[in-house]
Amino acid sequence: MAKKTYKLEHFAKGTGATVVPNEAETDRSGRDAGVSSVAVPRERRRGRSSAERQKLSTPLPPGHVRKKATGEIGRVESVDPKIGTAVVRWLREGRTTTVPLTALSRH
Repeated sequence: MAKKTYKLEHFAKGTGATVVPNEAETDRSGRDAGVSSVAVPRERRRGRSSAERQKLSTPLPPGHVRKKATGEIGRVESVDPKIGTAVVRWLREGRTTTVPLTALSRH
């Protein structure tokens, strides 16, 4: 059995559209000869440089840190330099967690 291609016929007036067999001529690329196509350029997503991030972030008050991964701000309650962790109370949710010092920033 040969594979049959269908197309959505949406040029009809009213609210309905129908699916009909595609019997139109196709060119060598496999596209319909009677259908025009438009190439839409993809937006390039670019990350911010460290200089741009510093412009966006505001200076923190004494005793406060920012989580590098999410930007969440918290107040340091204690630091254990031997283990390399800090106990931080996060301002948004009010919870307290122990996080590695490498995951925190003062900027």
